[in-house]
Amino acid sequence: ALLSPCSASLCLQVALEVLHRSQSPAASRLCRALIGHLAPPGPTPADSGLVSGLQDPVRSRLLEAAMMWAGPDLLRQLFRQQLRGQLRGLANHRLANHGLQRLIDHAPQDVLQEVLSELGPALSDPLAAGHPGVLTSLAQACRHHPELQPEALRYLFQV
Repeated sequence: ALLSPCSASLCLQVALEVLHRSQSPAASRLCRALIGHLAPPGPTPADSGLVSGLQDPVRSRLLEAAMMWAGPDLLRQLFRQQLRGQLRGLANHRLANHGLQRLIDHAPQDVLQEVLSELGPALSDPLAAGHPGVLTSLAQACRHHPELQPEALRYLFQV
C-alpha cells in the first residue's frame, strides 16, 4: 500500500536517505526489501524484474532511490544478476536511463569497469535518444577511478 500513492513513494525515498545518513543498519535492510518487492529476479537474466521496474513509471523513482543508497555489495549483486547484458536497452529507455545513471553514480570500480565495457561502444545511442545524462554519469564516475579514465575518454571521444 505504501508503494502506490506518489506521496508514500516520496516518504519512502526520504526514509531511505535519512536512514542512510544516520548510518543505521535499517537502511540496507530497507533497500533490499524495496528492491526485492519492486524488482524480484526473474527465472532467467533476460526476465529481469529490475529492468522492468526501472522502465515502470510507478516503481522507477523508488528503485532509483534504493539504488542510490544500496551500497557496493548490493549494487554488484543487482548488476551481475539482473542488469548485465541489459545496459543498452536501459540507456535508451526514457525512464530506465535514470536508474542506470544512479547505478553508474554509485557503482564500485569492478561494476563500473563492466558497465564501461558493455555500454562504451554504444554511447552514441543514448545521446541520440536524448539521454546525455548517461554519458555525464559515466564520465563523472570515471573521474573517481583514474585507471578507467583512458578507456572512458576513448569511448567519449568516439561519440
